[in-house]
Amino acid sequence: MGPDESRLKCSAEEIFAKGDRSGRFSDIEMVELTAEPRLIDFHLEALTGNEYLVMLREDLGEARVLFEEYVFEDVPAHRIIDFVDLLERGEVDLSFTRLKKQLILRVSVPEGTWVDGRRFRDDLSDWEKSVVERN
Repeated sequence: MGPDESRLKCSAEEIFAKGDRSGRFSDIEMVELTAEPRLIDFHLEALTGNEYLVMLREDLGEARVLFEEYVFEDVPAHRIIDFVDLLERGEVDLSFTRLKKQLILRVSVPEGTWVDGRRFRDDLSDWEKSVVERN
């Protein structure tokens, strides 16, 4: 079984159960938006109060993860909870572009590194400050 096949076999219910078992979320909500193709939104609230929106297209085995001003496309479905957990724990790479006009966030999982950025306006969030302080 190749990596694509394992992603396709990860159901929304399995993702929900993994998130629930993790004990890292004070609230998890799963909302089915459409049945064919099956599109699911997960609203995850971490114990810290951070909120994540995960938009899963189950047949592709990929999701979009939104957190603060960052958007990560095509996150493998079987890695969603791990991916969010890395964000939550701050085990990511957050850096400034050379002229400090943009923040670049990198999240690494075994399948690769996901990258997104946002314009920097001297406005680090509390989460971003905690990541910068760790590095």
